Amino acid sequence: MVASPPFKIAVTGVESTGKTTLASSLAQALGGAFVPECARFDAQVLANQVGLSTLSRLGREQYEACREAERRETSEGLTCIVSDSDATVLQLWGEHVFNHVPEGLGPLEDWPDLVLLCTPNIPWEADPLRSMPSLEDRLALHQRYEVAIAHHPKTAVIDAQGQEKRLDQAVRAFHKFFG
Repeated sequence: MVASPPFKIAVTGVESTGKTTLASSLAQALGGAFVPECARFDAQVLANQVGLSTLSRLGREQYEACREAERRETSEGLTCIVSDSDATVLQLWGEHVFNHVPEGLGPLEDWPDLVLLCTPNIPWEADPLRSMPSLEDRLALHQRYEVAIAHHPKTAVIDAQGQEKRLDQAVRAFHKFFG
């Protein structure tokens, strides 16, 4: 299937890789909509009371937020929708914590036209939702992300140092795939 505007972009990767900053900046640079990661504002996540059913629900909520942005952007004629999360985050979260993949992630997995994988090569920043300060641990998990997104036909690794260079790299990836 050939993608057409609005192009759907998912930004993924381990914690503290600049996903939110990149997704928001990319949406602004391309004249599109930014879809925040639903998990960041979820009561169960904030209370550290997450189960597999929570991850499945978050997958549905992220997909619906993306679809709502898509409907809005289509009517407004804008270029793209950039999601600050994808099914890979929830899949690997489930595998890492529960040794199981959450159910029902298919629609979110199929949603993006382009997946941008952020490399953990920027300094880790403490955050109440983060639990992996070790660079070694984040690099090991990053390798699992690389394997998990390998099936997607349009992917790019964002590995530049600094926010401006990462944004430039993401914009170039967008133009490579969509002209």
